[in-house]
Amino acid sequence: MGFNLVKALGTKTEQTPLRHRGGGPEALQHDLDSLQQWSDNWLLRFHPDKCHALKLGNKKSEAKYFMKGKRGGVDVNIELQESEVEKDLGVHVDNRLSFKEHVSIVSGKANQIVGVIRRTFDYLTEEMFIQLYKSLVRPKLEYGHSVWQPHHKTLCAEVENVQRRATKLIPGLKDEPYCERLKALKLPSLEHRRLRGDMIDAFKYVHGMYEADRPHFEPISSRDTRGHSLKLGKDHCRLNVRSNYFSQRVVNTWNSLPEEAVTAPSVNSFKTRIDNFWRHSTSMYNPTCLV
Repeated sequence: MGFNLVKALGTKTEQTPLRHRGGGPEALQHDLDSLQQWSDNWLLRFHPDKCHALKLGNKKSEAKYFMKGKRGGVDVNIELQESEVEKDLGVHVDNRLSFKEHVSIVSGKANQIVGVIRRTFDYLTEEMFIQLYKSLVRPKLEYGHSVWQPHHKTLCAEVENVQRRATKLIPGLKDEPYCERLKALKLPSLEHRRLRGDMIDAFKYVHGMYEADRPHFEPISSRDTRGHSLKLGKDHCRLNVRSNYFSQRVVNTWNSLPEEAVTAPSVNSFKTRIDNFWRHSTSMYNPTCLV
């Protein structure tokens, strides 16, 4: 049975009174009513015509959701229209969780910025390029990657191609292969940076540094002495989309890290130790999605 998510595109609020903890469409409608009642009490009313229902999953239910509104001065229940893509905190979430729409949008915006840089500067040195790229382009391609991490090779390549085109702006390197340009600039591939970011987040979750609901991590408690002492277990996944969730995709790489890295005393120390561990890794400058 598909999962149903009702997303309100109106005023964002905190500490909303969602008390119903049951399951099914009735629970979601109850929470929606409670949310609207709370917003009405605080005079931060939602506009039903600007709210939509986003249903996730292959088998979507036929349930309909309603919010109270006015039609001709009369209070009525207005049905929320279904949506295929919604933007939440800068990330475009589609109803199949493929994030194809998000990758297309952020890649397009980043390419536009690369075009502006190309038209603005007649000549770019390596130092100028690094400063412009790291401050204007790369943040567009990495924001919220823990959520929308592409697991299809084509989507991964679409993101990586932005950096590949950008590095051609340097006259002395534009004829070199992509991996050689990255080595010369000491600029890791975006694929490697996403992997590194996942490990940093995993380190924070394992050591309780995030004050938030944690992903479902199961430590391995066995007599197996291979690997480090903080190895994690991995559940079996029937669907590819599930296997790409953060709590699943980080396990194999995390378990392959050395003991001195996962037991680092701080985040900065962990970053330094995994960078030293990966300093000879071929994937750092040669992303597999472009091979």
